[in-house]
Amino acid sequence: MKIKAIIFDIGGVLTEDSLKNEFFKKWTGTKENKNKTKELRTQFGSGNMSIEEFISQGSKLMDMDEATFLSEYNKAYGTMNPRKSVYKLFLNLKIPKYILSDTNPIHAPLLKKNLKDIFSSANAVWLSNEIKMRKVDSAIFKFVINEIKLPSEQILFIDNNEEIIEIAKNTGINTILYKNDKQLFRDLKKSGVK
Repeated sequence: MKIKAIIFDIGGVLTEDSLKNEFFKKWTGTKENKNKTKELRTQFGSGNMSIEEFISQGSKLMDMDEATFLSEYNKAYGTMNPRKSVYKLFLNLKIPKYILSDTNPIHAPLLKKNLKDIFSSANAVWLSNEIKMRKVDSAIFKFVINEIKLPSEQILFIDNNEEIIEIAKNTGINTILYKNDKQLFRDLKKSGVK
């Protein structure tokens, strides 16, 4: 079946991946803290926690003062270098294009400011903290299928996370696991997207 819409992730696909994962790995240490960090990020990224609560809990979890935590966190999320060829591809696509990204109330305004042309050329943008769902939950893919108003087999989703790709596939959406630009362009061509 012909692809009639493409959904892109931001971090790791349209832009180089941020250093957020390294930031959390550096400070978590124990398995218990890793689980707490994951839960903290999930609650914050799905819009279920205020910025103030996130900073307070994050600084305690990582045993640093709030100002240092926020400064280090912003450095980790501050990396938003566009992947130039993928960025250009997105801007030049002739079929409807969408953005679906896990983000949070601190990072979302930076994305909107630094990626204005991407956001303005997308048919719709869904950010996890705004729609209160994350990509680890298949409900988010059912939501976007409903929003796009196309059968799932006519939708293509591109992400750099294998776990997320599998969740999307299970809802009937076609997927491409992004590894590098050359592979992405080859896989898009195989999918009939020009």
